[in-house]
Amino acid sequence: MKRFAAGKTMNLDDPVATALRVARLLERAEIPYALYGGLAVAAYGVARETKDADVAVVSADAERLAGLLQKDGLSATPAFERMTFGGLRVSRVTVIGVDEDLGLNTVDLVEPTSARYATLAVERAVRAPLRGREIALLAPEDVVIFKVLSTREKDLDDAAAVLQKLTSQIDAAAIASEIERLAGEIQDHDVGERWRRCQGR
Repeated sequence: MKRFAAGKTMNLDDPVATALRVARLLERAEIPYALYGGLAVAAYGVARETKDADVAVVSADAERLAGLLQKDGLSATPAFERMTFGGLRVSRVTVIGVDEDLGLNTVDLVEPTSARYATLAVERAVRAPLRGREIALLAPEDVVIFKVLSTREKDLDDAAAVLQKLTSQIDAAAIASEIERLAGEIQDHDVGERWRRCQGR
C-alpha cells in the first residue's frame, strides 16, 4: 500500500485528504477501522457531498486519535467522547490547520452500541482505492446498517440510495437478518422501524 509523507500541511477543507491521513495513522497504530459516512456512500456510486470524515471503529477513542494527529504535525482536539445517537456512539476530533495550512475539519469515530456488530462490521470491511491509495471501507451492507442505526432522516435517504444503486449486488437478506438481530440487542432505538422506513423510500 502506498504511503504519503507526514507533515504539517493538509487541506482540511478536503474530507478525502482528512480521511486518508486518519486511515494512515490508524493503520500505523494497528487500530482496526473502516471508512464510513458520506465518503463511503459516494464510494458506492451515490452522489453525496460531505465536509467531514467519518470512520467506523470497534471502540472509539477521540483522545487517542487526537494524540496520533498531533504527533503527525496537526493541531487536533477531542470535541466529545462516545456520545450515543440512536444505535451508534460517536466520538469527535476537531482538526485545525497550522502554519501555512488553513482550514478546519472534524473526524467522527463511529461505533455501533452492539459490540458484537461493531467488531463484525469492521472485520468484514473491504479494501478500496482512494486517490491512488488503498484504505479500509465498510461493506455496502454495513453502510446501510450503520445509516439505519443512526437518527437522522438524511441517513435513511443515504441508506435507501445505496440499496437502490446496488440493487443487484447488495445482500438485502443479510441486511434484514442483521437488522433483526440488532433490534433485539439495541432496546432503546427502534431499529426495525428505521429499516422499514428505509425500505419504503
